[in-house]
Amino acid sequence: MKKSTVLLIGLLFSTYAVFAQVRLGLTAGFQLASEQYKIGGLTLKTNNYPGYMGGLVVDAIMTEKLSIRSQALYSVKGAKLDLGSLSGGLSIGSVSTIFNYIEVPVQLTYSLDAGPGWVVLGAGPYVAYALNAKSTGTNLGQQLNEAVEFSSKDGDAKRLDYGLRLSVGYELPSGLMVSGYYSPGLANIVSGPSSAIKNTAMGLSLGFMFGGN
Repeated sequence: MKKSTVLLIGLLFSTYAVFAQVRLGLTAGFQLASEQYKIGGLTLKTNNYPGYMGGLVVDAIMTEKLSIRSQALYSVKGAKLDLGSLSGGLSIGSVSTIFNYIEVPVQLTYSLDAGPGWVVLGAGPYVAYALNAKSTGTNLGQQLNEAVEFSSKDGDAKRLDYGLRLSVGYELPSGLMVSGYYSPGLANIVSGPSSAIKNTAMGLSLGFMFGGN
């Protein structure tokens, strides 16, 4: 990972020192990722790829109801593309492209009293940096297993991704929490003007905030 990415994460979490109360936690979960391809005038929707995420949670308490919740995650995203959609419906194979990201969502959260705990609503941006990626699958009977190239050349991948993250969850006084989220990407993660690819993910996560609430 580039030094600038490490510095960004460090600066983000160091700003929480200004808040009166900061909670730390851990989270992990399962996500279904997909990508939208635009190649020339053709728009292709890929099949979902089962990925996962996990990492650190930092919750800065602003008021009784409001907080800024950030995460530093290892996140696996990708998609499966049926190559028949590029060949008039002929069954010629499929390719799965898998990206391994360091992802930092930053959300403003609002808590509502509900039973013994709280419903937690969250919204905000995310930024992600691709550590590596690969493509696997078959094309006309030939096996594919190759690393994805990152560069500014037309058709190569970009490391930087960003978008939105919307979530709804439930947290208990013990600190145990469960959350569902939807995360549409806004960045084109491929270089050049001839095509565009954007990430999308939705998933479920379990977490635990140390110190309870």
